[in-house]
Amino acid sequence: MKMRKSKKLLALLLSAVMAVSAASVVGVSAAQTDEQTAAASDNADTAGAEEEGVTLADNEGEDFNGAKDEAEAIAAVDDAHSAAAEPDEEIVAATEAPTEPQIPVPGNVVNLQKTSYATNSISLTWNKVANAVGYIVYYYNADGEEGGWHKAGTTKNTAFTLNRLRNTTQYHFMVSAYLTYNGKNYEGNRTLKKTATQPGAVGMLLRVRSSQIIELRWNANTKATGYKIFRSSPESGNKEVLYKTIVGKQNRSFVDTNVKVGNIYVYNVKAYRECNGCGYSSPSNRLKCLSGLGAPAFNISTSRSKVDLVWNYNKFATRYDIYCYDKPDSLSGTKLGSTTSNRFTSPRLQPGRKLYFRVYPLYVTKQHSITGTAVNRTLTVNGNIYGKAMGDTYVEVSIDKQHMWYYKNGKLIVETDVVTGNADGWHNTPKGYFSMYQRARNTTLSGPGYSSFVEYWMAFSGGCGIHDASWRSRFGGSIYKGDGSHGCVNTPVDKVRIIYNNSDYGTPVIVY
Repeated sequence: MKMRKSKKLLALLLSAVMAVSAASVVGVSAAQTDEQTAAASDNADTAGAEEEGVTLADNEGEDFNGAKDEAEAIAAVDDAHSAAAEPDEEIVAATEAPTEPQIPVPGNVVNLQKTSYATNSISLTWNKVANAVGYIVYYYNADGEEGGWHKAGTTKNTAFTLNRLRNTTQYHFMVSAYLTYNGKNYEGNRTLKKTATQPGAVGMLLRVRSSQIIELRWNANTKATGYKIFRSSPESGNKEVLYKTIVGKQNRSFVDTNVKVGNIYVYNVKAYRECNGCGYSSPSNRLKCLSGLGAPAFNISTSRSKVDLVWNYNKFATRYDIYCYDKPDSLSGTKLGSTTSNRFTSPRLQPGRKLYFRVYPLYVTKQHSITGTAVNRTLTVNGNIYGKAMGDTYVEVSIDKQHMWYYKNGKLIVETDVVTGNADGWHNTPKGYFSMYQRARNTTLSGPGYSSFVEYWMAFSGGCGIHDASWRSRFGGSIYKGDGSHGCVNTPVDKVRIIYNNSDYGTPVIVY
């Protein structure tokens, strides 16, 4: 009886397992499932009845084994239920919707600062952003000279410098961090910084007056808010202090009446601009002035393609520089020379050329080199003397200067100090427009009371000529007053050699 019950229970359990397996099949319609379940139930009952009869006949008395089979069958059913409750992993993965990945966002740039004080560049720094691999920098000319925003570049560092900028100009910057995710760069929020380049140094700072008052002038900076004048002087213990603020970008001059003649004043003129709540200042441009070192009045005259200048001494000047210009307001001229005297003769200039001349007094010591102010005098260069044109090739002798020049084709070949005839009224060198009429090498000159051997001889008037004088150790100055020649032009041998080798018969000789 027990065996029969076990067989029947086993049949029912097997039927249940088959039903669960049938229900778990995917893709079968509800109608088909019902039909298969019903058929499986009928077959199970028939098989159970048949199996029960066989079991009674063949397995009677096997109660232990039957119990063991029953337990195994129950365990098998439990396993079947468990398998049916757990979904198939491959099928679930194919049917579930994918989850969108979360893209990381870079942090914001903080503490964005300008660290430069340049006129043509701006340097920025900022704090490191923890998850950033780099930074992007944008810039914008806020004065409206370059359009809208531009990308300046990228950097891996926390510093960036943008060059080739305009001076005295507002610039806005934006800096953002970026990171890389799945091969793409993602940019964070942009941080804004408003700043500006420093103004350019004040250009063409000049002294206009330097007498009982000092006047300065410079080129205007059209973007500047104004100018700050700093001054160091004996009155301030020679410490530089802010002396005057001039508001207005078109202003370009300053007059200082609070000066004392003989004192040295150093002015530092800076352009400044105020914007974005900040002040921006230009580099220093200093100029020394000596009150009293004013422009000397002078007279000029011209002949023989040169200009002679004579002026009044300035008691503060240690020397004078002489310049000529093509235009009265020109700042770029030709320096003709320097002298400690109060007179000057220019080098040969182009005849017929209109020029403007200035005499600058200078105060020069070991501690200071200060240039005073000057005024223009103008004339047209005269190429004639004694009513005749001198041409481009000639010898020129100045009695007053005890100096001689030789020009060939308009070019100065040589110049030198000389000794002319003794200034006693009897042996003076004749003045006038002459030409070489006699030339000789290694000859002896003789006359009443003298006989002298010379290597080079070039006669131009009677018995007067140009020759070497080996018996003299000095030339120029005032030697001719009391120890001059018999009328000839005594010349150092190395200089007279050059004249002899580069001249010929008929070469003009002008003495004045």
